[in-house]
Amino acid sequence: MNTTDKVFAQLKRGTIVSLASINSNGYPRPVPMAIVTIDKEKNIWFATSIKSDKVKAYKENPRAGLSFHNNEMSASFTGKITIVEEKKRKREMWNEAISFYFPEGVDSHDYCLLKFAPELLRTVMIKDIYKYEVKTIVLLS
Repeated sequence: MNTTDKVFAQLKRGTIVSLASINSNGYPRPVPMAIVTIDKEKNIWFATSIKSDKVKAYKENPRAGLSFHNNEMSASFTGKITIVEEKKRKREMWNEAISFYFPEGVDSHDYCLLKFAPELLRTVMIKDIYKYEVKTIVLLS
């Protein structure tokens, strides 16, 4: 399994990630997020409120960062966010965990999706405290 596959396998295990937007003052604004799904193109999907600060920030600037860490690796991505309000896609992505945040259900006007399209991945694979491997991988050109 190559490095990219290892990172995405970890993400598919339900890892909570930090997803960062750029606020109106130009500063990063990281927030913890649960991943809804990862599609076959390796886009990472999230559910959120259309009224959230992050959605406002992504409307102004779609650049985003995503990171996580565990005992085996740390990984950070840069890429772009697309805000998705299409009803069909929202229905496809709906699951029981999302209903906690949107008790009105899948047709809630507040519910939207964020599609993170990664462009660059930087990983540190930890073998032990003194041995680690750093890789930078371009995912999209």
